[in-house]
Formats: sequence, structure tokens, C-alpha cells
Amino acid sequence: MSGFIEPHPDLVEPNPGGADDPLCESVLDPLSPWLRLHEPHDVRLVIGRHQDPERELQTGVARADRIPIHRRVSGGGAVVLAPGMLLIALRLRNTLLGTSCWFDLINGVLAPAIGTLAGHLPTTRGHGDLTLASADGQPRKILGASLRQTARAVYYLAAMLVEDQSALMERYLKAPSREPQYRLGRRHGDFCTHLSHWGVTVPRASAAIGQACRAQLAPHAL
Repeated sequence: MSGFIEPHPDLVEPNPGGADDPLCESVLDPLSPWLRLHEPHDVRLVIGRHQDPERELQTGVARADRIPIHRRVSGGGAVVLAPGMLLIALRLRNTLLGTSCWFDLINGVLAPAIGTLAGHLPTTRGHGDLTLASADGQPRKILGASLRQTARAVYYLAAMLVEDQSALMERYLKAPSREPQYRLGRRHGDFCTHLSHWGVTVPRASAAIGQACRAQLAPHAL
């Protein structure tokens, strides 16, 4: 994040980067592949570019548990990254005006791929979220995403819940400072669901998402 000075250096650690970059921000490097799919190896907490970690996270619990906290290069809300999730990162040529159009384009690729795996087609809610209906008919989040845009590029970063991470969310995340209207004040465990409900595994999800992205988004790749 060129020119950005971390306001909470006592809490927020720099992204360690490297070949196994845990935040998938390596996609910002124009010499790296335009698509990266990654299952986290450990638990980390990530806040949006302009968020206050004390407001969004249970920082005392995270510190006691020795869970690293990082700041994302893009916006969006605080998330837990953990094994059993699939991170999706894309670098695309910025040829469209706005942000909603990019979420619509990308979700138009991701949703059918997920629908084929789970037998239920996700719908877009909020600011680029993908959701599936729960037993009571309420939409429950399976994927959250954020964008970073420059004059030349669009960087898409998303986390998809394949396995149940509600216990980690309840432990480390506070109620968000900003939430989409469809959340309706629900706790993390009541607001989110996970694809393993429908027999989906991370390897299957990664293969399907990768195939769909390469087939349909390659013309937009940068």
C-alpha cells in the first residue's frame, strides 16, 4: 500500500507476502498469475483498508491466541481467514465504469460454478456477497469480496466459506461497524453458512472455480 502509514502498528502486521502469500495480494504483482486460488494454512484476521482493528475485532482475544492481524489493500469488512476456506484473487483489465458492474461480472461466473457443485444457485446480496437460502428462507452469506481499482487494473479479493468457521467468527470478530441491509443484525453464525452443508470440499470448489474463471474471465485478465 504505497504511501499508506499503518495507524495501529502495535496490532496490525504487514502482509508476509512471499510465494505462499496468505492474503492472496500477490495478485497485485503484474508478473504474477492473474488468478490465484488458495486455502489458508492457518488462522489470520484481516481488516479493510480504512478500518479500526479495535472496532472490528476482539483484539485482546486475538493477541492472547497469537492470531496475526493484517490490513487488506482493498476495502470491505473484517474477516477470519482459516483452513477450510477458499480465497479467490483476480487481476483484471479495468475497462468498465464503477464497482457494481465488476461484482456482477465476476459473480456471474462464480455463482453458476458454485450452483453446479451445491445444487443451489447463489444470489448476489449487499456489496458483492454471494448467498444461499437457509431453512427459514433467509439469505446466508457464503462469499464476501472487495475490490481495489486503479486506472489500469481491477483487483478482486474474496473469501468463500466451504467449511464451518462460525466459531472462529464469533471468537474474533465483533459485530461489524457497517453491515448490509440483508444481514438484519444477525450474529456471524446466523448470518453465514458454508458449502460443506451440500457436500462441497475445498479441492472440488477450487477446481470448479478455477475452470470457470479461466474459461470466462481470461478475456478480461491483465
